[in-house]
Amino acid sequence: HEEIHPQVRSELRDAGAVAALSDRQGQELVRRMTLEGQNAFERWCKVFEPQLYGGFCGPASALAALRFLGLEESWTQSRIYEEVVCPKQLFTKGLSFANGVIMLKTLSERFEVLERSSFDEVQIAEQLLKDLAAAFEQGEPICILVNYIRLGGGHWSPLAGWSNGHVLILDTNQQRLPPHWVLLDTLVESLCRYNRTTQRPRGYVVLRPKRGQTS
Repeated sequence: HEEIHPQVRSELRDAGAVAALSDRQGQELVRRMTLEGQNAFERWCKVFEPQLYGGFCGPASALAALRFLGLEESWTQSRIYEEVVCPKQLFTKGLSFANGVIMLKTLSERFEVLERSSFDEVQIAEQLLKDLAAAFEQGEPICILVNYIRLGGGHWSPLAGWSNGHVLILDTNQQRLPPHWVLLDTLVESLCRYNRTTQRPRGYVVLRPKRGQTS
């Protein structure tokens, strides 16, 4: 159990967190995960690194997913930013959902990028439940990266756990928020929020290796 600074604790509450991963409740949710879920969680913990710079939430999420799937090759956060995000002019007021999809599809042809984006919270919740079950109950080698609103701004982060109606977000900006659990409904609401810049909802992506492409 780690001691969390009161300011960080306040921001966790503002972000809709039920518990930080390091809290007793957070650890209990890990223990309640299926064996397949715990294996995926441990893999995420090994491959994840926080964003190096402000605005790198997309590249940090992408790199963690590539590592999770064993497809990172020589990619780094900085290379993703300098060789994909900048040349393709994907960074506007942050990295939008649509531009994040372009970034991911550019990084490798060895996985599929499945887009999940809608204003319909019921539809997104039903689909997300299926994808969480595939990743954390059935042990499929897939990654879920979310583009959601948190603390007033758009953000990208990977999902690293699913337990008793709670989803574990590995917040890429760990200088601001540690890994934390939120209720499924809280996440769904933030995924379906209107993006004023793109005039579209946000959403999430599922990365699934093409047949024979995992390491």
